[in-house]
Amino acid sequence: MLGLNTAAPTTLVVDLNCAFASIEQQHDAALRGRPLAIAAYATDAATIVSASREARDLGIKTGMRVFEAKAIYPVIAVKEPNPPHYRAVSDQLVEIMERHSPDVLRMSIDEASMNLAGTPDLTRLGPEGVGRAIKAALRKEVGECVTCSVGVSTSIWMAKQASNLNKRDGLERIDHTNLVSVFERLMLTDLSGIAEATARRLLRAGIHTPVEFLRAGVDQLRLAGMQAPVADGWLRRLRGFEVGTLEGPARKSYSHSHVLARATTSQRELEELLMRLSEMVGRRLRAAGRRGSVVSVSVVYRPDADRFSKQSTRPDPIATGEEIYRAALALLSNRDMRRAVGTLGVGLAGLSDVDDGQLDLFAGSSGPRSRRLETAMDAIRDRFGEDAVQRARLLGRARVVRDRIAFGNTGHPDDRKIPRR
Repeated sequence: MLGLNTAAPTTLVVDLNCAFASIEQQHDAALRGRPLAIAAYATDAATIVSASREARDLGIKTGMRVFEAKAIYPVIAVKEPNPPHYRAVSDQLVEIMERHSPDVLRMSIDEASMNLAGTPDLTRLGPEGVGRAIKAALRKEVGECVTCSVGVSTSIWMAKQASNLNKRDGLERIDHTNLVSVFERLMLTDLSGIAEATARRLLRAGIHTPVEFLRAGVDQLRLAGMQAPVADGWLRRLRGFEVGTLEGPARKSYSHSHVLARATTSQRELEELLMRLSEMVGRRLRAAGRRGSVVSVSVVYRPDADRFSKQSTRPDPIATGEEIYRAALALLSNRDMRRAVGTLGVGLAGLSDVDDGQLDLFAGSSGPRSRRLETAMDAIRDRFGEDAVQRARLLGRARVVRDRIAFGNTGHPDDRKIPRR
């Protein structure tokens, strides 16, 4: 059986603590020291996506509803996310890490890994010394409210386990000398990539703990439903080896949705919202150099929470907000017009790179012209903000659609390139 990886650790994972909440506290001194929840939307039914250390001490966790948090602590401060702030700090973190190694990988908006192999700082500072240097730079350049946990190990996955051991500004190392003792303190669901459903399958195969998982063979893991290559990958991962096959699939779609503060049957309001959502999807597509051919619309009715969704495939790939909007509008006309819409979403799948395939020699000029126009609008918004330029129909309207960062997502347009380990 494969033994533990006995190599000297050269991999670090840096994870921002209570990222969204701590960044808000750094930006607003009035929020410091207070229980703070960042919620997806400004409604009591919204889900909490980040909670400050003070809120966590009260038992408030991500995934809770705002009304549940307020029941525990009625005066908790609640804010909507501010993704530009979070992306800026994420970029600062990556820039700080790149001072120590050119091999830095942004894993999510609040987490990145680095490989120190062959770098001067590995010899000069050691991996723990680099971790401490990153912490000091983060405090100095971003602010004292924003802390991070650093994990040191022989692979990204194992370094992530180390970073999870102390989520309060910790610096932990896992190597062959303490790996088993660390696993003895954990549950299966403490391991990255092992959700409740996978843990149940492992239990059925007689694997109850991470140590039993470590000592299992391929045949036993196949009883848990794992194919041989997947089982072999897990056995290598659990022993501290880098497993390249853990890279996730490329992004398959781009989408945006919005929960309305007040459900509506108004066609005008829904069309305006659909236009905003379509432009946001198109903007992300163009930033990533992609286009798509499958347009989808989703609706959640209120108050009964029934759902409607429909999609269509375009004859040619599209990427502009106008093209997405026109296709989505036709799909939206199939909803039940008598019922109030509480949530509206639009998406584009069937993705391809912009330079894939041949140009249509007989295509009209409207397509390229519209794309040049939206590219120019992107440049203006990049420099002056999202509301710097709008379509005439939307002028004077309140900005009802918020920028969002989805879970497990870097928040950057090119997140399709990020390996999931």
